[in-house]
Amino acid sequence: SATTYSFSDLLASSSVLANTEHEPYLILLNIFTTGSYSAYAANAASLPTLSPAEITKLRVLTLLRMSVKERVLRYDDMLRETGLSSTQELEQVVIQSIQSGVLDCRIDEANQQVFVNQMAGYHVNSDQHDFLLESLVTWSSSCGATLEDIQTDVDASTVKLNARVKEEEELQKSLEK
Repeated sequence: SATTYSFSDLLASSSVLANTEHEPYLILLNIFTTGSYSAYAANAASLPTLSPAEITKLRVLTLLRMSVKERVLRYDDMLRETGLSSTQELEQVVIQSIQSGVLDCRIDEANQQVFVNQMAGYHVNSDQHDFLLESLVTWSSSCGATLEDIQTDVDASTVKLNARVKEEEELQKSLEK
């Protein structure tokens, strides 16, 4: 389907995995699930031929997977990984990824880069587990540090507030005398 960008459920199907008769299709499914256009291109001679729409989808998925590791994608890197030869073609794939909801990003034509804000969910293969865990630990540490900073600010504000209340009480007492 033109709107399907997740293939991990199909790959997990026991009937698909048990069917070695169509191994090229299983390899292709793996590429769509966890690979990239460059992985397809390197093995294209032994794999089923893709339609232009399927090639575009694989290029969109390639940009998604690149966005996992880098939030600023350089045109040179994207051109290499997508197998495209012009920036105009690349920008069309980036626009397609935005329109399909795979990436929320901003194109910076002047500096030939794309700033990724958000991305769609994706299948994480086993060689990405360590990277994902490291990212989550870093994020958790950052959240902890932010909470500590907030608590420090709250404590300082509380001390100032208590001092001000005490001053007002003393001023009120002195005015009453």
